[in-house]
Amino acid sequence: MGNGVTIKEHHERVNRVLQFIQNHLDENLDLVSLSEMSCYSPFHFHRIMRAYLGESLGVYIQRARLGAAVHLLKLSNVPVSEVALKVGYDTPSSFNKAFRKRFGFSPTYLRENHNIELPFDHVKLKETTMEGISTKPTFVSLPDQKVIYVSAMGPYNKSAKEAWDAVCAFAGRNHLFGAHSQFYGLSYDDPTVTEPDKCRYEACLTVPTEVKPNGKVGYKEIAGGKFAVFLVKGPHTKLISAYNYIYGTWVVENKVELRDSVCMEKYLNSPSEVKPNDLLTEIYVPIAK
Repeated sequence: MGNGVTIKEHHERVNRVLQFIQNHLDENLDLVSLSEMSCYSPFHFHRIMRAYLGESLGVYIQRARLGAAVHLLKLSNVPVSEVALKVGYDTPSSFNKAFRKRFGFSPTYLRENHNIELPFDHVKLKETTMEGISTKPTFVSLPDQKVIYVSAMGPYNKSAKEAWDAVCAFAGRNHLFGAHSQFYGLSYDDPTVTEPDKCRYEACLTVPTEVKPNGKVGYKEIAGGKFAVFLVKGPHTKLISAYNYIYGTWVVENKVELRDSVCMEKYLNSPSEVKPNDLLTEIYVPIAK
């Protein structure tokens, strides 16, 4: 790796850039500024990010923005013109053009037809029953969560395992597991909106104090707040049905105002400990106060 940068330092730099992008989709994400944040020269930065992401950073940013737009169009009453601004487009016309090019129809059409099948509907629901899925959530307020995390990209059933293997190995080597350790998964992309090989996932393990980033393993604080919590009992394939119910029925019927934050999955046990039908997962849906 050029200029004496180690693999560990490289991953830390890339993590820093991707976290900034995720948290600032509504801002002007100038590639020169992002390269400065990574401490790579602009020329090397573009090549490095393309190699890491499998696509140019500009394409990655646009895809993340349009995925966020779908979420707002389907689950909020924010006017289309404001949705454009919230996901980083200066004008509704540029937003409409990009949206139509990616999905084949306009943002307004999606707003008026929430149940339309999107072009990237790669995930077919094998689970249609609500057995094992709570339909009435509990409500909790969480403080900020200090976590170490590992990011992975790809189909969630594969990328999640890779990320958890890495973060748990690091935690084991550094004696970070404790009686109060909690395990959270952050899925940044809807697999019906984003191609499976581009879906972003983070495996997060709570820690009592700040931990210095180390290669692929990063450190951050997950913002707390109020959450609606749904319990799912059974194999993780049931999570698709649970999310379908939460966003397709519960949010709409209860006129829930969602916070601009990603959902979290909290894993109460592990596939290595129990049979698939005995797995317990809580889905934390961020809601406004």
